[in-house]
Amino acid sequence: MLYIIGTGVWRGDDIPYRGVEACRKALKVYLDAYTRRFEETEIEILEKIIGKKICLVDRKELEETLGFLKEAVEDDVVLLVPGDPLVATTHITILQEAKKAGIPCEIIHASSIYDALAGEAGLHIYKIGGSCTIPMRDKMIRPYSVYDKIADNTRRGMHTLVFLDTAPGKEMGVGEALEILQEIESERKEGIADDARKIVVGCRVGSREQKIVYGKIGTIKETSFKGPCTLIFPGALHFSEEEYLRLLETDDRNK
Repeated sequence: MLYIIGTGVWRGDDIPYRGVEACRKALKVYLDAYTRRFEETEIEILEKIIGKKICLVDRKELEETLGFLKEAVEDDVVLLVPGDPLVATTHITILQEAKKAGIPCEIIHASSIYDALAGEAGLHIYKIGGSCTIPMRDKMIRPYSVYDKIADNTRRGMHTLVFLDTAPGKEMGVGEALEILQEIESERKEGIADDARKIVVGCRVGSREQKIVYGKIGTIKETSFKGPCTLIFPGALHFSEEEYLRLLETDDRNK
């Protein structure tokens, strides 16, 4: 039996109670350490809650080796996933492979950054038009597709959720992400990421250190934020969204 269980948006104690019960009875518990970087304290909290040692799995194990899937043929095995377990296509593929192999599966859902940040920013969830990720500079990728995604959603009045890339021991900062987009803006000049564009920044969402602000890129790129962070580029705003965003606005509101 394979259990794919969401751990929620933040620390280990966001995991659903039903997920805790599944972990306690499973032979092995694995944690996806690829789609989001877990802090050591988060892992310790999770292990304390479930009363079991957690094994970390990397991208190769998740997308190629799938050793935990082979173990699930005979025993109860858990794969813990950051946020909700079926938001990332990686985990849908794992579920698909399990079904092909005839392995029984149970999905235990949890909170996700998709609904958490949009809701905390007062935005209507049904207006999220898609998401994208800004890659690290050292990957040598010019993310025109990210710019195009934001531009397309903006034209359609939809909001764009933008994730910042991670690497082992490293998280992209908000300033670096905006700098990358503004380099493309200097070429395209479509007003998608210029200094006057207003965006939402969500930092450490779900934690006691949570910080969510709304303001012009020109101000936000000069502001220090404690990661991990996620951005939202709002599209057309309903009056109720506008009213809520004013409560989050930075000091540049009158500039």
